[in-house]
Amino acid sequence: MSKTAEVSAPESQGTLSRRLLAWYSLGALPGGVALGAGSFLVFYYNQVLGVPAATVGLAILAASIFDAVTDPIVGAISDRTRSRMGRRHPYMLASAVPLGIVFTLIWVPPDGLGERGLVAWLVPLLLMQRLLGTFYAVPYLAFGAELTHDYHERTALTTVRAYLSSIGRSLTGAALLLYFLRPTEQYPDGQLNPDAYPPFAILFGLLTAITLFASAWRTRSDGQRLTTVRGPSLSGSILWAPFRDVRDALRYRSFRALTFGVLLQYTAFGVADALGLYVTTFFWGVSTQILFVWGIGMFSGMYVGFDFWRRVGTRLEKRSIYLIGTIGYVASFTAPYVLKVLGWWPSPESWIYLPLYIATTGFVAHFFSAGPTIMTGSMLGDITDLDELEIGRRREGVIFGAESLAYKLFVGIGPVIAGLLIDFAGITPDMQPGEATQSIVVALGLGQGATMAVLLAISLTFLRKYDLTRERHRTIRRVLETRRADPGVLPN
Repeated sequence: MSKTAEVSAPESQGTLSRRLLAWYSLGALPGGVALGAGSFLVFYYNQVLGVPAATVGLAILAASIFDAVTDPIVGAISDRTRSRMGRRHPYMLASAVPLGIVFTLIWVPPDGLGERGLVAWLVPLLLMQRLLGTFYAVPYLAFGAELTHDYHERTALTTVRAYLSSIGRSLTGAALLLYFLRPTEQYPDGQLNPDAYPPFAILFGLLTAITLFASAWRTRSDGQRLTTVRGPSLSGSILWAPFRDVRDALRYRSFRALTFGVLLQYTAFGVADALGLYVTTFFWGVSTQILFVWGIGMFSGMYVGFDFWRRVGTRLEKRSIYLIGTIGYVASFTAPYVLKVLGWWPSPESWIYLPLYIATTGFVAHFFSAGPTIMTGSMLGDITDLDELEIGRRREGVIFGAESLAYKLFVGIGPVIAGLLIDFAGITPDMQPGEATQSIVVALGLGQGATMAVLLAISLTFLRKYDLTRERHRTIRRVLETRRADPGVLPN
């Protein structure tokens, strides 16, 4: 019989208290801030500071490749940690404040740096941000899976977490578009103002540090109270064990399906995010004020969608919601680009031009995307139960490293593809909207639409193979509860 593990998930399902749910979910807000700011990063270094877009994308890719190694390692480390604060909180508390500092430094490079100097400044800071982010995000996501075993309560938790992340993202976009990047006499297009970004970075770097630390600090007692569950201990070299754990997890059909599907989806979302300012400026020809209105449509769609898909999740399988949401997003987000290129979209002079643009690519597309957003963490949580059934020990850190890695691809490979599309379209640093030729506009729009459609279509081929149904999960939970009632019953 295998040795007994020292720490694992809570003994009972229970009901999450509002206090715990609120403080835990607060930790997702800075992730939304990072996503919102990331939408402007390529544009800032390219159009404002003069670094080629592809170079910026490659700098971000270097950090993402580094992340591909650190995510499973940090997950395995936290799974094996023994401390009075539990497995996750030592890393969350240690990384919170440094993350806020590094976030700020990325946006305030010293004056006088040339192209190479800016790249030399950006790359190491991105590496630090990714590493610190991994030490917070992977334990944070794994801790969320430990808080409840209930099939539906798990979705409720990921829904609230998604709300807080979206609030952080919308707050960032609103602050930039309405205040920091507002037009001035010198810069009628406020997004080109180099003096607007550092104050933003200082304020939101401080917000990041405070909210991350507060979330970890106020939930530390819940990390301490996690009870013991018998099972084989996690052993092996910390350098090899993470990859062995990932290899073992990939034996599960559902984990493979969800991991590869989510990685492709987040890459597609990263492309859309990095191209956001470019397509609104050059393809759709709208101002930052209109972009703010589009953002209202986008986040309204997400907020309505979060609650809608959570309720639907009590009746439909999680996989079904994921597939419906993805198909709906592909259709409503990419079709307008194709229609505009073909000349079948209303002209910019038409009264319906902007409302239709905001309704389709903003509200409707993100209403559908809300389904996959809240289901990812919930489905991974169900996979941790399957993993415990198979090996008798919970490895949330390793399994949720997949979601963390997907997020890193959002801000990593997505901008690389976006940078290549920007350079391919022929957009140069400091180009004004009126200077873009029709061929540039068409190349940008088709590049955006086609890339998104292809990546999301491939993701569907993986996601349809996810087979961890509600009934199967219910059976797994019954077996696990029986095993806990009789600790001598362990897997082979």
